[in-house]
Amino acid sequence: MEGRRRQEAKSEQESEPQPPPWPRWGWRRPTGQRAVLVTIRTAWVALVLTAWLSSCGTPPVVAESQEVSLEGWSSEDVLRFQWDMDDTLSRHDLMLDVRHAQDYPYSNIYLFLTYRFPNGKSRTDTVDCTLADELGRWRGSGFGDLVDQRFLIQQGIQFPLRGRYFLEVTHGMRTDPMTDISDVGIRLERP
Repeated sequence: MEGRRRQEAKSEQESEPQPPPWPRWGWRRPTGQRAVLVTIRTAWVALVLTAWLSSCGTPPVVAESQEVSLEGWSSEDVLRFQWDMDDTLSRHDLMLDVRHAQDYPYSNIYLFLTYRFPNGKSRTDTVDCTLADELGRWRGSGFGDLVDQRFLIQQGIQFPLRGRYFLEVTHGMRTDPMTDISDVGIRLERP
């Protein structure tokens, strides 16, 4: 009797349709060296696609950086940036880039920013750029000895006048000259 049940169970299993091997369209999963080539090709396509999609953003209106002297940044050394503005309707974000060495001895840097407008007027702001957290870890990203940090200085600003704008940057630290600061830059972009 058990023999008949086994035969009936076998015949039921044989009569059920078996799913085709993966994938259903008959292509076999690559193995060995072919699998490596397919993986490399897939990674390459993903990289190109990512680069293409990330390049679709609007380019910055201004992106400029200036190196600081290797002997140190004196408080009398003024870094000057300029740009022409024709768009008086759009809003912009102004960012400041600071690149410093891992050996920078402080957790922040004070900067004096002097804005000079096309009509001859000017305004000076003091900015405290916090470079490290409470545990002394640098907030920015970097490779090797240098750390890059970006600070949002003004958000959604609208330039009321057409013409040439200037931004002058000096440091406001007690140590003079300041060592371990490599570059300072500005970035102006539409949000």
